[in-house]
Amino acid sequence: MSDTRTTAEPPTVPGPARTGGTEDRSAVHQRLIRARRARRIRTIGTMWAMRVGVVVLLLGVWEAAHAFEWMNPVFISDPRSVAESLVDMIRSGDLWADGWATLKAAMLGLLIGGSGGIIGGLVLAEFPTFREAVRPIVTLANALPRPALAPIFLVWFGLGIGSKVAVAVSIVFFLLLINTLAGVDGVDSDRAMLSRTLRMSRLQRFRLLQLPTAGPSIIAGLRLGAVYSVLGAVVAEMVASTDGLGLRLVRAANSFDIAGSFAILFVLALLAYALDWVIGQVERRLSWQVRAAD
Repeated sequence: MSDTRTTAEPPTVPGPARTGGTEDRSAVHQRLIRARRARRIRTIGTMWAMRVGVVVLLLGVWEAAHAFEWMNPVFISDPRSVAESLVDMIRSGDLWADGWATLKAAMLGLLIGGSGGIIGGLVLAEFPTFREAVRPIVTLANALPRPALAPIFLVWFGLGIGSKVAVAVSIVFFLLLINTLAGVDGVDSDRAMLSRTLRMSRLQRFRLLQLPTAGPSIIAGLRLGAVYSVLGAVVAEMVASTDGLGLRLVRAANSFDIAGSFAILFVLALLAYALDWVIGQVERRLSWQVRAAD
């Protein structure tokens, strides 16, 4: 009796045809990109939902404070009246001229004060002995209250744009000076020793070591200076000026136009935010360039 044994072949499991490791890696890469994009969209959506929620909450509290008279309604107005006042200012056309006068003074103050502060900080960082010699003078000058200087600048530069730019420069200069010094002081000691060992020139140390290290601190100072440059211009306009949002704000407050005052404050906040946004875009562009160079 013959025993014939048949060996069963394992069943074939259908699966995707492999056309090469390169195509498999490409498909995985595309899935990762899609997943990352979806996460980014969800994050942005959540962020904007939070922003809108905070704004709605603040407006709701404001409206409730006005409706239930938690404070005197004459002194706080309400969101609807502020919006109507803002629309009226835009339609009249005066807001554009005054807004441009304030924005121009703020931008000039940021440009002049920022450039001077960055250059001054780099110079003081390069000459430590001179830096220690002028440290008390810089501290005293930075301690001066800027609003108190506004009348003096008005005497020196008149009621035009000069006094407004001077006040803005006096604020922004010291912000950038201090931030630049802090950034340069953050240079790694090992890298500094390596630059001396390689006998780098001052220009090479500045371009390859000091400036990249101090860059984040300088950008942070510029973003803060963008806000304070608007503040400086408005302070000068509130003291005495022929145009600008600060002058318009004083007139609205003196006439107890609370809705108009809040509308002007909202425009001032938008101007400061616009300057900060521009600097943020420059920062992002520079960071991309640094990554590309790496």
